[in-house]
Amino acid sequence: MNPQSFWKKYQFTANQALHYKAGYAEVFIKHIQNGWLVKSQLNDQASDELIVEEVADLADDSDVLHFHTGKSHELIVVPALPNKAVVFRNNRNIKISAGESANLFFRIPLTMQFYFQEVKDENRLMEMPLQRLSDTWFGEIDSGEPAYSIGSNYEKSFSEIRATAWEAVSSVGIINNTAGVLELQRLILRVEDFNIYLKNNQLLTSHATIEFKGQEQAGSVNLGFRKDIHGEKPVLAAKPRSSDTKNLLRRSFFFIKNMYQN
Repeated sequence: MNPQSFWKKYQFTANQALHYKAGYAEVFIKHIQNGWLVKSQLNDQASDELIVEEVADLADDSDVLHFHTGKSHELIVVPALPNKAVVFRNNRNIKISAGESANLFFRIPLTMQFYFQEVKDENRLMEMPLQRLSDTWFGEIDSGEPAYSIGSNYEKSFSEIRATAWEAVSSVGIINNTAGVLELQRLILRVEDFNIYLKNNQLLTSHATIEFKGQEQAGSVNLGFRKDIHGEKPVLAAKPRSSDTKNLLRRSFFFIKNMYQN
């Protein structure tokens, strides 16, 4: 199933039940009078495709969640990026000379969000990560932050990356604005601030341009899109989790060398 047929608004009839499957996750949802029944689980093996199918019924057992939302029969399924920043660890000895830049492309596992009637926080029934990510810590012990690890999951050109249907491709340009060589060890991406776009059948995040100014300084960041990757008129599939642009600039991006390896 293509993304346009999966990430969309669904019109439910009375007592209709649908089964959603993507990545390692599957969710069963049934429309009942004045609400919804929801059951979810993470599997040991991933589904290569996005799947939606009607099922005969959803048994109301102890694992089923009840949502009383009124008479709305509309359900909206939305892609989202992880609810914490993700940390990349370099295992290919990437070094960027003074005044030079490098482009990296990451595969970011998505989260599946369910809203009734309208996409807003108070209407969210639930969200389900499509892959369980490992927790990590980024930064100093007393001033760092929890994050998710995506390991060394990246490529150096857009044509080389092979993302699944349940991953978004994130493009990052890194500029070394120092007098020395930047040895990239770990990089944190604050994906809560990224848009998600759709081009053809692939989901893409905002393009991040990161300027490294030195080990003791916070780098600067700009979010946008690249025409050669996103197209002339990018189609917005989902807005960022965070809407505070001041927070993005304050927190910025950081590079850390040889610290807190997983």
